[in-house]
Amino acid sequence: MQDARWVDVRKERPVMAGLTANVAVFVGTPLVVNGAIFGLGLEQSGGEQTGLPPGWVVGTIWLVLFAGMGVARWLLLRAAKTHGDQRRAEWVSLLAFLCLLYPVYTGGFSHLVAGLVGTVVTLVAAVPVAVYAFRRARVAGLCLAPLVVWLSYAAWVTARLAYS
Repeated sequence: MQDARWVDVRKERPVMAGLTANVAVFVGTPLVVNGAIFGLGLEQSGGEQTGLPPGWVVGTIWLVLFAGMGVARWLLLRAAKTHGDQRRAEWVSLLAFLCLLYPVYTGGFSHLVAGLVGTVVTLVAAVPVAVYAFRRARVAGLCLAPLVVWLSYAAWVTARLAYS
């Protein structure tokens, strides 16, 4: 007869590895992309942007948001009952991709109107994904809620800066 402790440990190890891998990819990718942008001097500051916290705070917020997206994707994959559910979990990956594109379509953070349009597009995509995630796995939706809040705030600040 097999000891139940060993069975549980074996089952949990792949689960934690999947979570770690998701978070590592979702946090590592923006670190590499932003490291390349800033390391190559491609960023162009549009000047002091009132209403936004310092750059290092914004960067930290984004890393937390990307970690949340990684956790949400992992939770949705775990809750998936069909192949369609598994494909819909990749909507979170699409959100991450849209977020990663921000420095590209803003020309290194210097085009406010492009930033506003991209932020609104990402927000419009994030809301239904967060609602879907909440319905499939509540914690997954809660992991995406801060992204919706941050994108709303960023759109408001960018609109204020672009049109003032």
